[in-house]
Amino acid sequence: MNGIQQYVGSVAASIRQENGFKLRELLSLHYEQSRRAVATVLSQQPHWRASSGGVCRGLVSPWDEFLECHLSTLVCLEKGQYVEAYESAIAGLQPFLKVFREDQGSWLVHPMYSVVHNLRDVAEKGDDQLKVQGKKQGKLVDCGDQLRKCFSVSLQAPGNKDKKLAALDIVNVSIKIYFKLNTLRLCKNLIRTVESKQFPPFDVFPVSQRVTYRFYLGRLAVFDEKYEDAQESLEYALLHCHKNAKKNKALILKYLIPVGLLLGKLPSSQLSQHYSDILAPYMPIADSLKSGNIGTFYDSMKKQRNRLIRDGTYLLLEKLQAAVYRRLLRKVWLIHAQQDQAKAAQIPLVYFQKALQVAGIDIEMDEIECIAANLIARKYVKGYISHKLKVMVVHKTSPFPPLTEAILVDDTV
Repeated sequence: MNGIQQYVGSVAASIRQENGFKLRELLSLHYEQSRRAVATVLSQQPHWRASSGGVCRGLVSPWDEFLECHLSTLVCLEKGQYVEAYESAIAGLQPFLKVFREDQGSWLVHPMYSVVHNLRDVAEKGDDQLKVQGKKQGKLVDCGDQLRKCFSVSLQAPGNKDKKLAALDIVNVSIKIYFKLNTLRLCKNLIRTVESKQFPPFDVFPVSQRVTYRFYLGRLAVFDEKYEDAQESLEYALLHCHKNAKKNKALILKYLIPVGLLLGKLPSSQLSQHYSDILAPYMPIADSLKSGNIGTFYDSMKKQRNRLIRDGTYLLLEKLQAAVYRRLLRKVWLIHAQQDQAKAAQIPLVYFQKALQVAGIDIEMDEIECIAANLIARKYVKGYISHKLKVMVVHKTSPFPPLTEAILVDDTV
């Protein structure tokens, strides 16, 4: 029992000293001392419960109730009872929120971080266990509901406006849950609140939380097909990400690179060197965009299909097809202009057809016209088609506008 008593003593000392940083560490489910203490006592007393022996009686109420629930969560995790672990964590939420409301100190912001992350972790483990057992899952859904209570209390900031600094981390964890559950519509209200006047200025939050939020904001913008907004948020996340957080940078680049390609921005040579393993699936696609080789584009998309679908970027990259066609058509236009300057603005579509054949794409003239018409309709090219003459007549001075001007979003009814 000495290990448990020492741990409880450490928690009690942190509370007395109002040391939020230390308490955050102590309350993490990954804290080694607490996990080892629970494992030791269970090896000696397999049926030991946190409620037995008054182990938490030295703490003032409602901290004693909260810590008892926290220890019960650790016991359940040690036994592999993940559903019960979630129930114990939820039981401890109300006493913690009571403390958060009644204590006027902002030091409680840091333990709130642990409470919120603990809830999500055990909820996910609980759902995974229920799935294996063939039972209905719902712990993550419930966790999202519970986090709304945490968010509400943090925004009210009873007694101290600095308590609002707990809010952005709760938003981030909530959005992570909504991505997992594919309920992204629930993110909208959170984002509106973050952007409202009642929310603290964005720059007062820790950099790590700002990076996480802008990463998710970028991903949401991709789903909404707001690609320039997505690029802005993801570039912010990459720029402010810790220089040694290579895993996080790789995660950001997984979405930033496809968005950049769609907007006509190729990966820099420096980026390619530093993250060659991450960029490997995208480089042949980027090369095809640069060269206009539609055959290479199709081959690369086919080869990387499973990985890109798993990453959630396949449909995004599929939109590059029009940009590759545009690049190839531009090459055809340049060669044609050199050969016949007087009719430089009139591109025979048969030339485009032959260029595609060289790339291994053999299609009929009707389909060539459809491709050309689509490029014009989506503003990849300025011009019109003469169906009778089988010619594309392009703008004399700026036939190929920047890719940022292209229409990337399909019309919806």
